Amino acid sequence: MTPAPRRLVHREMIEGMQGRVPFLVMNRTVNPALHMVLRSPVHRLASGRFALITYIGRRSGREYTIPVFYRDSGDEVTIAVGWPDRKVWWRNLTGLGGPVRLVVRGQELRGHAIATRDAGRDALVRVRVESRG
Repeated sequence: MTPAPRRLVHREMIEGMQGRVPFLVMNRTVNPALHMVLRSPVHRLASGRFALITYIGRRSGREYTIPVFYRDSGDEVTIAVGWPDRKVWWRNLTGLGGPVRLVVRGQELRGHAIATRDAGRDALVRVRVESRG
């Protein structure tokens, strides 16, 4: 078997990185900025569309908090996970799901989340809210 020409290998490497770059930028810059805004007194600037979800990693047992787009229906908050093949956080909530905390419009909520995904579609995380203060 002959090795691939250097130029082809280099191009494939660059193309692979281009798909990751937007997610790296989001995770390293935009997500922390949104996290700060959503927990601050000026949360109204973003909290109509963004919420924070805190979940526990199944393998690590660590707590993670990330900003997400959401739709609030009273006793249920729905989160659509775009590009689910590139994101792994929602997989912690598949099957029986798990407990989560949300910050929605400046209010902290607790609930139980279950993530599902139909073939060829975005993943959905449905959070059944326990109570609203």
